[in-house]
Amino acid sequence: MNLECQQNIKKRIKGKIEKIELHSKVLASSRNLHIYLPPSYTNNSIQRYPVVYMHYGQHLFEPQKLDGESWMVHETIEELLDADLIDEIIVVGIAAVRATVESDYWHYAGLFKNQSLNGHTYESFVVEEVKPFIDRNFRTFSDRSHTAMIGCCAGATASYNIAERHSNVFGKVGMLSPAVRSFDTNTWLYSWPMRKPEFMLWIDVGDAEGIFTPPVRDLVDVLLTQGCIPNTDFFYYLEPDAAHRDIFWGKRLKNPLLLFFGKKCQTVSVELQGDNVLGIGSKPLTVNPIVECDTGLRYTDLTGNYHIEQPEILSVEQGNRMTGLSPGITQVSFLSQGLKTSRTYKVVSSLPDQVQLHLRAHVPEETPQVEEIHFGTLALQQTSKNIYEGKYTLPRGFALKDFFSCGMRNFERQKDGSPMPLRLLQAQYDTEIEYKIERWSKF
Repeated sequence: MNLECQQNIKKRIKGKIEKIELHSKVLASSRNLHIYLPPSYTNNSIQRYPVVYMHYGQHLFEPQKLDGESWMVHETIEELLDADLIDEIIVVGIAAVRATVESDYWHYAGLFKNQSLNGHTYESFVVEEVKPFIDRNFRTFSDRSHTAMIGCCAGATASYNIAERHSNVFGKVGMLSPAVRSFDTNTWLYSWPMRKPEFMLWIDVGDAEGIFTPPVRDLVDVLLTQGCIPNTDFFYYLEPDAAHRDIFWGKRLKNPLLLFFGKKCQTVSVELQGDNVLGIGSKPLTVNPIVECDTGLRYTDLTGNYHIEQPEILSVEQGNRMTGLSPGITQVSFLSQGLKTSRTYKVVSSLPDQVQLHLRAHVPEETPQVEEIHFGTLALQQTSKNIYEGKYTLPRGFALKDFFSCGMRNFERQKDGSPMPLRLLQAQYDTEIEYKIERWSKF
């Protein structure tokens, strides 16, 4: 079954999911809390549990529509529990509401221009009302060492900013595909200058998230300069072939859960991932050495050592950045925690840092009359009756895994109406690509 378009199939749950409406004086409105209680909670009246606070609560446990996406958090947790890999935890999903979802998660700047900045208000709601309510009404370990916050995209940004201002409350933060800078003004979305966080931190992103992917590494680099210690109090993971979507975040959630609440693990493998061709005088190639542990925890190693068979061909600097020195092919070995792996890299005389991409999409006759459609974050304008086109200058290596949309939540489908598998666009060279869209979901 295709992971990227599969329907969520319910499995028997051993724990319990509750939905509670909490009235907020801070927000002057009510919010739903979607709460997962672990399997032993009902029958063990003494045991207390760590708590994970998460955002977009209505997307965490079950899909909102039959073929919709969800993190399926309870399934991930119970798979890890069945394997005896983590301790039991409570999860509190704070629902987003349509009226404020575009503004709740921004403290210092918005992802798009003219977004309201209600992050401080939302922060007060979480810290002053949600957490005290949970600690009063459920058997929790309320101290910071047992309290985590995890979010994706804007929710990841909010998680960091809230915890940075309340490190006495949150001792662990998981950032999945965080938004880093404003799309319109390139404004940093965090307090500046950033300081070394006073909590354990997990950051990840997929390498096929388009414009979301490179800024996450910029964030990682800033945190490293502030004194974060890789593989100790700070972990980063660049996931191959992963898109900016719920189903990938749900599958990747196991990593911060294993890190924050898991058993001690041993490293069992290391592999060099990513491109293996670089040019002289081009931007350095960032290598992705992925370490895997016996628990299934995966992360990108920022501390290993390289050995280059022919060092006159290329060099590797701190941060896994590889620079071409002279044309040729050489074997590169990477050593981490007693494990070794090797890969061949090729250096060519030159490679462009940017490429020109031309997309052309043929749409069905029934397409609504709109000026543009989108492939992820890439806009295509109408150029004739059933054709939309877009021309872009993109960083070489740009990758985007997504599908086309036509207006609000009107996504492309297969001809029979079933969900469309995600399309993978990769821009290594100047290229022109044509797509045919068979139908839309809102026909």
